[in-house]
Amino acid sequence: MSRTDELLEGDVDAIAEALREDPVQVPQMFGNGHTDQVRAGLREIVEEADFPVYVVMVPEVDGVTGDDAAREVATLLHTRLGGGDAVIAVHTQEGDYLGTEVATFGDAPDEGLINQAATEHAPNGGADVGVSEPGLIARDLTVLLRDGEITRSEYRSFAKEEEWRAPPDWQAGESVQDGIGSSWVLAVLFGSFVAGAAWLLWGGVAERLAAARKEAEARGPEPAQATPGEVRAEAERELDAVARTLAGRAASIGGDTRVLVDGSYDTARSLLERTGSDDPDLGDLVGALVLARVARHALSADAGRTPWRPCFVDPRHGEGAHQRRVPVGTRQLEVPVCADCHDRAALWPMRVVSGPLGRARPWYELDTVWARTGYGAFVEELWQPVARELGAREVDR
Repeated sequence: MSRTDELLEGDVDAIAEALREDPVQVPQMFGNGHTDQVRAGLREIVEEADFPVYVVMVPEVDGVTGDDAAREVATLLHTRLGGGDAVIAVHTQEGDYLGTEVATFGDAPDEGLINQAATEHAPNGGADVGVSEPGLIARDLTVLLRDGEITRSEYRSFAKEEEWRAPPDWQAGESVQDGIGSSWVLAVLFGSFVAGAAWLLWGGVAERLAAARKEAEARGPEPAQATPGEVRAEAERELDAVARTLAGRAASIGGDTRVLVDGSYDTARSLLERTGSDDPDLGDLVGALVLARVARHALSADAGRTPWRPCFVDPRHGEGAHQRRVPVGTRQLEVPVCADCHDRAALWPMRVVSGPLGRARPWYELDTVWARTGYGAFVEELWQPVARELGAREVDR
């Protein structure tokens, strides 16, 4: 058995020592049934870099908190490996955390290039669909090492090439061979939020269910949130306030501020005109409310301080004046949050009803303009992509 296959858990020092011997540490359980090809492909990418690049996939690491385990492990490894310019990709699981971070240090290319490439080459969402976790690492490293210069066909090829694509869905109880079943379980985990699959892999189902119930009780009930009708009424009030301000100060408002205000105001009004007040309408109604608040903020005395952005967890909350790392899929994103979500241990993301079954899902799991823009967290002027979206809807009618 190779050193890589032995590295299934351990402390940071042991992992750093292994990375000094081989900068790619991918045990067989993460190899997607093609471990040798995965390791060789990652080593080929790593060797192209002009600075140190490391990859480690390990279920457990001693001594990390679990709140943002992959990022914490990457930071600790960076110190152990001597600091300086580096890229460190880590996949790990600690407690309820499961995810991957491709972290950059020093003058290595900025991590923002990864999200930029996803926005450019998967504008309708679903950038990670069909790609295994080693494939995501390979793709993100390729994006970084090329300073973001990757064609759409190259970007999407990671969901097609045998060593990088996600394997077929694994079903509980079906027979598997030679450890490949383990990678199938992981592929299911990486592509969904369904914690039950993780329990099948990492421990007894009954014990995990009991622990989940206990955790839910500790979190307490979900706070009451504004209904679609209440959101519509609040958006109307905000827009009325903007209209009154414009009526009194129209001559003194010009330039970029006027463009932002007019664009946000008109787009919010269009959303309200085309939207009802039922549960499936919540996403668009909240978008109208956010745009109204953006316009009102632009007219305020604080407008020069910072652009207005909503709480990412639930944009109904108001301004995201703080920052927090929030789990989105298999990643942790640094996003704006309100004071309550910044201080609260348990987060309750806004859920929107969608699909033929009418299932409520976190808003950022849906393929919408709101998920692509983060309700303004990922773009400078929210009204522009929303206006384009509304135009496209008109064409499709």
